[in-house]
Amino acid sequence: MHELSVRFRGIRALYGEEGFKKLQNAHVMVIGCGGVGSWITEALCRSGVGTLTLIDPDTVEIGNTNRQLHTTDLTINQYKVRALKNRLITINPEIKIYTLEITLTKENIPEILKDCPQFIADAIDDLQAKAFLVDYLYKKNKTFIVSGGAGGRVDPGKLKIDDIANAHGDALISRLRTELRRHYNFPKGGEKMGIFCTYSCEDPIYSDNDDADLPKFGAAMAVTASAGLLMASWLLNKIVKQA
Repeated sequence: MHELSVRFRGIRALYGEEGFKKLQNAHVMVIGCGGVGSWITEALCRSGVGTLTLIDPDTVEIGNTNRQLHTTDLTINQYKVRALKNRLITINPEIKIYTLEITLTKENIPEILKDCPQFIADAIDDLQAKAFLVDYLYKKNKTFIVSGGAGGRVDPGKLKIDDIANAHGDALISRLRTELRRHYNFPKGGEKMGIFCTYSCEDPIYSDNDDADLPKFGAAMAVTASAGLLMASWLLNKIVKQA
């Protein structure tokens, strides 16, 4: 039996041989490889997805230790996408991984993503780029899911997936929804937008420490990782259910 079949026998048992074949043939792009995105990539790799494209401009910092999968003393100052690639090929040496160390902007998205794959996970925080990206992917009829804000929460049980129009309690998704309605003509009045996201309905916890070195709110791996795993699960189900 081929080593790949043995390596992913649990996936074959779960999704069937046809589902596993679809996963092997799938190409998923993950945009943003930090506290949420790094866990998306790991879940996709361990689930037998054959090809990944990872986009993130940043390098690993010691302050990422509390939540980002690729942060160890051995990866400090490495590009996040390269650190992830090096890790993932030790999980599945046959996976194909492409990396881009670049910041996506409204100006460069059409060029960089002109040949993007069908399946995409968005895990970036920049509102303007995020809104333009969502509109671009929507018009291209791509299958994609958007990450809300996972920082400042401690209860992964409060995470949900829903249409952006229905998401509540998440400031990033709220701002994104407003941006899409105001500048990209997405439906108003609570009408569904046809765009799915992860979000938390838990009230964020803000730091009460005056230390200028601390962010206004922190992040717990149990929540950021859970958000990434939810997004990966959504994508995996879309892949295996495709015609």
